[in-house]
Amino acid sequence: MNPWRAAWEASEEGVVLFDGERVRYLNPAAARLLDTDPERAAGRPAAFVLRHHRLLELRRGGGAATLTLHGRRVAARALGEALFLRDETETARTREALEQERRFLAHEFRTPVAGLLALLEVLESGPAPEEGKRALALMREEAERLLRLVEGQGQARTPPWRLDELRPRLERLLPGARTLRWSTPHPVTAGRDPVFQVLLNLVENALRYGKPPVEVRTRAPAPGVVAVEVVDAGEPLADYERLFVPGGRGVHAAGVRGSGLGLALVRRIARGWGGEAYGRRLEEGNAFGVTVPEGEGEEDA
Repeated sequence: MNPWRAAWEASEEGVVLFDGERVRYLNPAAARLLDTDPERAAGRPAAFVLRHHRLLELRRGGGAATLTLHGRRVAARALGEALFLRDETETARTREALEQERRFLAHEFRTPVAGLLALLEVLESGPAPEEGKRALALMREEAERLLRLVEGQGQARTPPWRLDELRPRLERLLPGARTLRWSTPHPVTAGRDPVFQVLLNLVENALRYGKPPVEVRTRAPAPGVVAVEVVDAGEPLADYERLFVPGGRGVHAAGVRGSGLGLALVRRIARGWGGEAYGRRLEEGNAFGVTVPEGEGEEDA
């Protein structure tokens, strides 16, 4: 076999050679991307083999483009009597996954950074000595939380604790949270930082898009599991699941600025400790929540 042809046959990049308006040769990689039989393609008109208007334009005019062929993302480049095709599907998926991870991390870091900025404003206002000490102590807490996020900590199990321990911290970052009702008798063992991040997102959504009263509550749907829910009295939604997809937003979010990552981040965090995130319809209102490992304590009757 001609050494050039042997190299083309083994190449992961698709190669199509032309003789005027007809295909002279295409290698196995190109045949897979074009979904055609290489033996039958030789000698056929280029339009029959390429079957994509952009590829035909490249063939006739040269240049490069990225397009979708049979569900694959393909980079195409025309050079003289040759067309080169490179499958970039996995590369694109990797880039997308990395970008989503970056956005998730930015969303997670937003909370402690916002807390630090608010506390800096307190210090800049010239507070009384005791208030200044308290602000510094809270800044240390937020800085330590940032460090745990950087080091990937926070998902480990902890001794059982009650959800209402997070109430002061939540009210400090979300003044509207002072109107919340709390019914949280079940202890949990998931880390405080990730649970706080979940609770912050759920409460912020309920205050922004739902209707009062808004309640934070726990229930025990199964042995060893606690459901942590934020309930509001808004109109029941038609589709909950799509709101957990990155960028997915409800009809009530129209015109409201935001990344659309809040509930996707909630699901990501919940799955990190082995739980799940969900939304469900109530008789009057909506409940958004997560399942959390239970500590020893009360159970639903």
